[in-house]
Amino acid sequence: MTTLGFRYRIRQNTDVPRSVRADNLEQAVTGWLSMLAWSDWTVTSPSEDKTTALAVPFTSIARLQSAGAPGNDFRELNIMAFDGKPFYRELIDDEHGTNIYDEAIDRLWQTVQLLEITTDAAHNDGAIIDIGRHRIALAEEGTTLLPPLCLDEIPRLPDSLNTFRSKLRPVWPADLTLFETADFTVDDGWFDMMSQGATALDDAYWHAQRHDLADAWGQHRVQQ
Repeated sequence: MTTLGFRYRIRQNTDVPRSVRADNLEQAVTGWLSMLAWSDWTVTSPSEDKTTALAVPFTSIARLQSAGAPGNDFRELNIMAFDGKPFYRELIDDEHGTNIYDEAIDRLWQTVQLLEITTDAAHNDGAIIDIGRHRIALAEEGTTLLPPLCLDEIPRLPDSLNTFRSKLRPVWPADLTLFETADFTVDDGWFDMMSQGATALDDAYWHAQRHDLADAWGQHRVQQ
């Protein structure tokens, strides 16, 4: 399993202070991963008054923040509440009976898995997705389990990568390695490769959706 963190080195002096460019880079990384992992996820709002607790987007109460030892280029990713404190580890979603902190971590890890599958899809001739069984078949890799919580993020991947790329442009050139693995050494070639993989997954996803819809319509007609 890859480490949930990243390293970077900004390689060019400009009129913009390095600290500002470093902040921009870290915000681009954490913002991108937050939206991939937590967009469209709602939880019970933390409230002393349980009668007024409402369902709210998780991204409205928590965010990713990078941190690390002074002088160390490794930045780990921490979940923080918007008041600047560590997120509530004991917070329970009463509606679903789950620990919200644990689910947030799980969604982050599944996002990493989805990105790893994207790199695999970029190096294969084709992909076949079985939505019902949460599995993907790649020509050279065999059948792999798809992260179920992030399966529906596949259609958002192409635009998400383009947004991430645009956020990084003011910071470049910089050496950025996500998740402490060479597969995620981020540069123009990496974005091209990930876009190719995201397109392959998107095509397979919508093909699977159409296939499932056709099956459902066929069963409906048989029942009539």
